[in-house]
Amino acid sequence: MQFMKIGGLLMWFIFALGVLGLYAILERTVYFMIREKNSIANLNKKLKDMLEKNKIKEAIVYLNSNKSSSARVLQAILIYGYKENKKSLEALEEKGKEVAIQQLRHLERNMWLISVAAHVAPLVGLLGTVTGMIKAFQAVALYGTGDPAVLAKGISEALYTTAGGLFVAIPAMILYNYYNKKIDSIISDMEQSSTELLNYFRR
Repeated sequence: MQFMKIGGLLMWFIFALGVLGLYAILERTVYFMIREKNSIANLNKKLKDMLEKNKIKEAIVYLNSNKSSSARVLQAILIYGYKENKKSLEALEEKGKEVAIQQLRHLERNMWLISVAAHVAPLVGLLGTVTGMIKAFQAVALYGTGDPAVLAKGISEALYTTAGGLFVAIPAMILYNYYNKKIDSIISDMEQSSTELLNYFRR
């Protein structure tokens, strides 16, 4: 904890950003591992096979057992189309979009925390660099350059906060971009799967 003491108050702020970022990263990792682990290709193939055999109820049950975002959208369209007897393609498309928006909220939950950690931590580190150097120059102005320890204290604070900010920001930025890419891929899968199911209703 010595580096926290040397880094000062701003170092604790960076630490708090790191904790929030880590929480969000772990939460998103668990979410995607549980909810989005199944292959979309397998889901589409099984659903297509069931629909070709007119096994609508079995298809709904199968989609209910699949926790992916695409499955939620497809299940909503199927239920709306058969149980609610809504045959209009426009109505089915609107239902799919409605559920897709709900799923998007789940996909993007806590992503803002990772973004904050990635973007704010280095800025706080930079602020620590500036304040540390100000303290170092103030010490030189007061005591001169005769005692290196006086100058080193301010420089240490500057370097520790810079390093701390980058230590938090770099992995947060990498994972933020990774999960954003994953979300884009899931959205694309939802659109493709929905289109294929709507094509089935066009027959």
